[in-house]
Formats: sequence, structure tokens, C-alpha cells
Amino acid sequence: MRKYSERSIGLCDCNNFFVSCERRENPSLVSRPVVVLSGNDGCVVSRSEEVKAAGVAMGEPYFKARGVLEHIGAVVLSGRLGLYNKISSDVMACLSRFTDTMEVYSIDEAFINLAIASIEDAEEYCRGIRAEIWRRCGIPVSLGISSTKTLAKLASHVAKKSRSGVFWLDAAHREDAAWMGAFPAGEVWGIGRKTAAKLALRGRVVTAAELMRADDLWLKENFSINTLYTAWELRGYPAYPLAANHGAAKSVQVSRSFGEPVCDYAELLDAVSYFTICAARQLRGMKQRASRMGLYLRTSPFHRESFYSRFEECTFRLPRSLDADFLGAARQLLSRAFEAGRPYKKAGVFLSDFTDVSCGVQSLLFDGGESGSDAAHRAAETADALNAEFGRVVIAPADNFTAPEKSARWHPKREHGAAEDARGRPALPLGPKRRVNF
Repeated sequence: MRKYSERSIGLCDCNNFFVSCERRENPSLVSRPVVVLSGNDGCVVSRSEEVKAAGVAMGEPYFKARGVLEHIGAVVLSGRLGLYNKISSDVMACLSRFTDTMEVYSIDEAFINLAIASIEDAEEYCRGIRAEIWRRCGIPVSLGISSTKTLAKLASHVAKKSRSGVFWLDAAHREDAAWMGAFPAGEVWGIGRKTAAKLALRGRVVTAAELMRADDLWLKENFSINTLYTAWELRGYPAYPLAANHGAAKSVQVSRSFGEPVCDYAELLDAVSYFTICAARQLRGMKQRASRMGLYLRTSPFHRESFYSRFEECTFRLPRSLDADFLGAARQLLSRAFEAGRPYKKAGVFLSDFTDVSCGVQSLLFDGGESGSDAAHRAAETADALNAEFGRVVIAPADNFTAPEKSARWHPKREHGAAEDARGRPALPLGPKRRVNF
């Protein structure tokens, strides 16, 4: 009989997540080969099962995969991260209703606690989770069940190929050398390609079963401690406890590679202003204020002889959260980092040294406290709420305004996208007039 501890952790993984999001928005894509591309349409970042069967690899440059994709008649789409983040939030909110502890691991994965006495049949319980997420969110998911995170991750790989979408990796499977030997060591969670190559070269460890049996001292002396922990987890001994995502992030960063090189200062300021407003909005959404801001610029790393990279930062006497505060600082930082005549290919801003808004702000002598009146903060909160309701930016400072007909070199390439504006935001249909009280 299966032990209670053997199903203590579950991993919920959204199947081909970006493709599934696009299919939810456009049902005509169902059963058709579909790929989603990364920023600037550079690489394949999500594939439908039809595309996987054609041999297109994850992360493969689009220019290399184009021939195969055209041959199978694949639909090629530019990524829409805003849409994917929104759907991810919906999926995670639905999943959280089924557990007392959840650790969001990535945009499409989360570990959940299944060591709950009221759960009599873990597999049936997870099938219920899967059905509810599909009903509420329209996203197919797979669930792996086991005693450790590493084994649950392995179980999710099996679940993706099963008809039920759920798989329980119990002690019988774990102790079956032939069954575990079917998994290459490089496919084990926490073992990357480089570590897998070293394992094969130094100890002839090429499968999960062989990694389980590897000597602890040999692993500790030749690899990182995490490799040893992974071996423990494969044996069924938890080394990575389930950690709820309660703590706030330590920093916020918004950056982007440009569609074309940017030399003009004004155009670069337009990009940096947009990144700054996005970062400030995230900060307020986390109910935080920031005391430090940084900015960086760089040219293309492929042109080594002329490569240029610059980082600048500043601190605030009191924590800030308003767009106006950060936009002023961004202009100063950019003026210090910018060097005329260089073709910049990427820029980014970050905010750090956070203080929770519930802590208040201790004013300095002769200082009025955090810049901005209460009315300014209420206006920012109202604008954020409206932007969140519409799922895109409908209210923004004038610094962030771009005329509809204007196209800038810093905007990412989106040659395969749905209707979106130049800044990668869904096109907004005109709606009824609404009165907003600030």
C-alpha cells in the first residue's frame, strides 16, 4: 500500500503554456502546429505537440527552424508576455484553492502541498484540479505526484504523456532501476547539460538510476552541493522543502533588447521612460517603495571591438513609489550613462532597497517626506487599477505617450503578432465613457 509521505508534493505544469494561451484566445489554432517566438522574434520558446513531432527544438533560432515550420504549415506567433502573465495569475489563483501551501516556481509551474489528511486519493484529487483549471482558465495542465520536488518534476514529465494528465511516482517506481534508468541524468531537475556531461565523463553516470546510486562523497568532492541534494531527492529524501511565496521580491527589473540599434538620445530616453513606468507600476503592485534605482546600457556583445556597457545608479533619501520621482532620476542616470555615436542594443532599469508601504515613511528634518501628495498617490493607485482592469496601459504619464503612427527602433520586432500597439500591448477597442473620481 502506498504511504502517505509518498504523495507529499505535487507539481502542476501548464502544457505548452504560451501556445495554450494563444489557443485559448484563438480556438482556430487548436490541433494546428503552432510556435511562439521570444522577444524580437529570435528563438522558439513554446511549441505545440505537432511542432515537437516535427523535430523543432526548444530555444532553436527561428531562422534555423523556419524551413521546417513552413513545411508543416505551422502558425508562427510573436510572444505576448502581458497576456501570458495574466493567464498565469488566473491559473495560480485557481490552483491555490486546492492546497494550504503553494510555491510558484515559474510562469507555468507551481509546487503544491498534498500532505493533507482530507485527501484520500491523491490521483483522483489531482484529476479534479486538472479539470477545474481547464474549466475556469481554459489551460491544459499536467500534475506529477511524489515525495520530493525532484521526483514530482520527473513525475510531471510522465504525466504529460499519459491520457489522464496525472502520474504518481511512488516508492515502487523509484526503486525500479530499469524504470528510473529510462530517464537521462540531464533530464533530472537541477542537472543541466554541463553537469550531465561531467557526470558521464567522470563517473559514467548517464541515467537517473545511476545518479541515485552514486557515492555521496564522490558527488560532494566533484560537483556542487546541489548535485548531492538532487541525488538525495531521487532516493526519496527531501532536500528542498516546499516554500510558500509569501516574501516580497528584493528588486524589480525591466529591460529589453531593441528591435534595431538606437543611437539617438531622445529615442533612448523614450525607451528608458517606458521601462521606468513599468517598473514603478510593478513596485506599487507589490505595495513597496524603493530607495535605490539603477540604469544600464549596452551595445551588441557580438561586436567585441566596439562593445560598450555602462551602469549608473542613485539612491533616494526617502523611499519612493511615484512615476514622477523615478522618471526624473532616470533622465539623470541616462545622461551620465549615454555616450553619443554608439549603437545601443539593450537598456534596462531596476529598483531595489524596498520598504513596505505599511511601514510608513520617517520624514527627515526640513523634508516634506516622500515626494507627492496624498492626491498624487491616490491618482497613481486609480490609474494602476484601471490599467489592471483593462489588461494593458490605458492611463500613463505624458513621458510614456507615443503617437499611434510613430514607430521607434527600440520597439521589439513583432512580425508574427496579434493586434498590438508598438509597445507590445494589446490593441484596445473603444469602450463606453467612464467617470473616474480621483
